[in-house]
Amino acid sequence: MQAMFEVNVKIIAELQAFLRLAISNCPLLNVMRLSDYAFTRNRKLDFCRLVLFICKLGKKTLSVELDQLFEQDLMLEHTCSVSAFSLQRKKLAFWFFIFWNDVLCESFYHYGAAANVVNRWRGKRLIAVDGSKVSLIATKAVKTTFGGQANRHDSFCGAQAIVQFDVLNKLFIYSRLAPYRTAELNMAWQAIDNLKADMIAIYDRNFANYKTVALHLWSEQQPGFVIRAREYHTFIKAFLATRLESQMVQMFPSVTTIERMRTAGFIIRADKALTVRLVRVALSSGITEVLITNLWEADGYETAAFKELYNKRWGVETGLSTAKNLLQLESMSGQTEQSVYQDFYATILMTNLASLLVRQGTETVQEQRRQSRKRYAHRVQVNMNKASGRLRQKLVYLFLSADPSTVIEELIKYFCRHTLPIRPGRTYERKRINKQFNCKHRTYTNYKPAI
Repeated sequence: MQAMFEVNVKIIAELQAFLRLAISNCPLLNVMRLSDYAFTRNRKLDFCRLVLFICKLGKKTLSVELDQLFEQDLMLEHTCSVSAFSLQRKKLAFWFFIFWNDVLCESFYHYGAAANVVNRWRGKRLIAVDGSKVSLIATKAVKTTFGGQANRHDSFCGAQAIVQFDVLNKLFIYSRLAPYRTAELNMAWQAIDNLKADMIAIYDRNFANYKTVALHLWSEQQPGFVIRAREYHTFIKAFLATRLESQMVQMFPSVTTIERMRTAGFIIRADKALTVRLVRVALSSGITEVLITNLWEADGYETAAFKELYNKRWGVETGLSTAKNLLQLESMSGQTEQSVYQDFYATILMTNLASLLVRQGTETVQEQRRQSRKRYAHRVQVNMNKASGRLRQKLVYLFLSADPSTVIEELIKYFCRHTLPIRPGRTYERKRINKQFNCKHRTYTNYKPAI
């Protein structure tokens, strides 16, 4: 509990330091802005305030959100207009939030390793990789950049996202947003370079192919991987017919794969085999699945461990649900390409920050219960919905305070008062609410609540 608190204080200090550095270091500022003259004048909405305002993820009308920023958070008499905010955000490069999130993740792994708070599975970080469609506002500028889909009845605008999610520590360590028609496979292949030697990447069946396996095995870092296989592959059918629990096999490229690999710059022949391990997993529903992996039994990965290992992939679904439903990822604060990118990466950053603070709050309330003489029917966890809302309210204080530990303590006290019971063994059927596309709702251009 105390260790996680100290780690969070150090993470906030690193984020504050990076923000100050981005403002004071001219070469770095040039990377973070889209104009050589941006953020050089003393304006009401300077670089720091602009960044924090975007990270607050305001879902009310912008004029109300700006009034709250200046009057309540900054204690200033005069606010700025919505048009001034729109002009300022055009000067900010969205990749600032990508770098800022990298600072958060690297700080957690650095300080967390020293404090022994980084959760691992047999010494490895478990990274679930998944794609997700993001519903966008159908303005002309957004449609031109991201596209969408249409038929004779209706149309919608959307984007394709890919994420790498540390399921044990609940952190998005990598995320990218691309036009709707971008193949999630191509995005996942590009993200493999982000994987490290102490990671195990977990994939669903959409990523089961020769190239995914090859890029992992040929990677300099050589991360581990577990991929849910498709039953129609010939070598998978042959393995299922053997009734073996585990087997090492050779995986050969098809003619189509050879052509696609050549297009990507890899020259291979039909006899270029990849050695992989196939593991049979029997699910509780009675269905048998096959996993493709490079985790060998000789290295201590017994067959029985893979069912538990693959089940942990579900954490990425929970992480995406938090970003989309609780932090309202698809409710953008602007109607331009730049604002979409800014809001997307700012939401990923805020999801990670909330996750770290909520973890500290959950550990605190569980420790309080252990010290209490009362008996409780269930373990509890912090209500993520209320916690993320409170964090957004206190975000400016957290980053502008000379002593962020005081703000963190205040947040944790609030978190501990709002908890939910953990009921193990619960499962829910996955429902598709909108039949036209995977996103749950559309965001309209003219609707932002004022209260």
